[in-house]
Amino acid sequence: GALYRFNWVFPEKSIEGGRIGFEEDSDDQSGSYAFLKEKAIRCVIRCELKDSPLFLIPRRERKDLIEEALERHPDLTQKDHFNYSWAIHGDLSQKNKWIYEALLSTHQGDWLEVVRHIQVERFFHSRRYRIGCVSIEPQGNIDAQTKPMSHEGASLPAILQGMSLFEIEGELVDANRGLCEYSDFLKRPPETNKYLLTTSEKGTIQIPNYRAHLDVVLTGTANEKQLNLFKKTPDFSSFKGRLALVRVPYLLEYSREEELYQRHIMRHASGGSVAPHTAEMAALWAVLTRLRRPSPSNHSAELAPAVARLAPLQKALLYDHGEVAFDIKDDQRKLLQQNILALRQEHDESEGEFEGIYGAEYEGRRGVSPRDMMTLIATAAENHSWNSLSPLAIFPELELLVKETSIHEFLRVSTDNGYHDNAQFIGDVKKHYLGIVRQEVFESIGIVEEGEFDRVFVEYFQHIKSFNSGQKYWSEITGKYQEPSQDLMARVEQLLSISHSIPEYRSDLMGRIGAYATENPDQPLDYQDVFPEIYRKLKHSFWRERESTLDSLQNNILQYFTDERKTLTDEEIAGVENTLEKMMNKYGYDSKSARDVISFVASNR
Repeated sequence: GALYRFNWVFPEKSIEGGRIGFEEDSDDQSGSYAFLKEKAIRCVIRCELKDSPLFLIPRRERKDLIEEALERHPDLTQKDHFNYSWAIHGDLSQKNKWIYEALLSTHQGDWLEVVRHIQVERFFHSRRYRIGCVSIEPQGNIDAQTKPMSHEGASLPAILQGMSLFEIEGELVDANRGLCEYSDFLKRPPETNKYLLTTSEKGTIQIPNYRAHLDVVLTGTANEKQLNLFKKTPDFSSFKGRLALVRVPYLLEYSREEELYQRHIMRHASGGSVAPHTAEMAALWAVLTRLRRPSPSNHSAELAPAVARLAPLQKALLYDHGEVAFDIKDDQRKLLQQNILALRQEHDESEGEFEGIYGAEYEGRRGVSPRDMMTLIATAAENHSWNSLSPLAIFPELELLVKETSIHEFLRVSTDNGYHDNAQFIGDVKKHYLGIVRQEVFESIGIVEEGEFDRVFVEYFQHIKSFNSGQKYWSEITGKYQEPSQDLMARVEQLLSISHSIPEYRSDLMGRIGAYATENPDQPLDYQDVFPEIYRKLKHSFWRERESTLDSLQNNILQYFTDERKTLTDEEIAGVENTLEKMMNKYGYDSKSARDVISFVASNR
């Protein structure tokens, strides 16, 4: 909700003058000094701790006011974690209390005369402007301190001139009524943190001439290595009861990691060409470095066989969007998709020793950091070997990174049946990227009609459904019932390179169709949505059969960007430009990034 604080306003005329706020030319007729013109104000005393204006109301009346307000809005009390006891039992900070009592005494207990000096203002949390949202760096700055008020004695009203008023300042003060984060908390000198033992428990901080009551959420960050070392110190037992440790592992869903890199890439591209999938492939490699090998013994007997064969790239795709490898049986596919959370939590309680330090070994504990990856992307953006910033510029930088074993801890983790093999992950990501861009290039070339794959799919499933049920199917082409074609089914299965039992494979497909129909009774069956991996493999088989034609067309595109363009016919140039237009409109390439990608695909036939 809205947040409010207040200031003390003292006018140029004496408080006893009587008519301040009531003159004919005054903008406000309430008697408040809050809206005085600047020239009519003698001084303004601000509250650094941002006390709530509610604390100006005497406690008994304040309690009645709040309870009356809640009676009018009973829905508020039903909200989770709704707490208003602070508003009833809270009080003014030290400086405000002294000013309040001095004014109350001067006006012989007339509270309305006191609040004439109050100027209420709304404030908003802002990290940029350090208003209720502050991050304290570990370099050892003083978190809070006092200094005498900077007003000259003549500018203060007479009733305040005999008082020792202090201003407080510092990160904790700026963060009050908000959030304070201690960045890299355990890198700070230990002595500078000990005041937090009292502050976190009592909500107060004692500084010279001042005892401040805080209303702030205290958080801190530290890496696991620092935490493990801290646990061995005598001070940890004192801090333990005052800390709630929250694990924040590296991201394990590469699409979320991609969002971080995408923002970073836009800053470093400097208006240059950026190929699609650049952030995606960098994020995928980063996630692969963080994964741990799943152990079949930690899972049910039904799930264990699928878990045992789960490669790092397959696990990353499963975590991100539930994709399961094409050659995994349907029952195991379902089990994997239903147990993603179990896989994610498998190593939550794992502990072990690494390089002499014992501690937690949960998944996401180790791996490349986003900061290192963003530095790598910035370096790749300066590589002019390519026409655009693309995964092709990222891969060479990754190859250099994995050689820096003395710098990066995650590179010293032993490989485990394919996991933690960071150099191999570069090849895995490159192969995955090749599959994606090959499909984009070939579809843009358009050697196969857009609806041809859909037609083959529909025919194939129509035939196996008819074959399994022992019934004829209705042919839209002939307008007759016909027997299913063994040749057509065998032809498609040959393109798909089915490695296990054909009858079992067909049965799995029909089971998936039935399950989809049951779960989505009101939606038409879209084969591409239900079987994306089969659809993709069928396309690749079609393209493999037309490899020589595709090679020729790709060469035309590469020649188009060189002096050899003049050797192309008008028809070939039109075909090239049509392909480039599709790549731009459908996939987001520009001419530079399209050229790099087509060259990459052509060199990896």
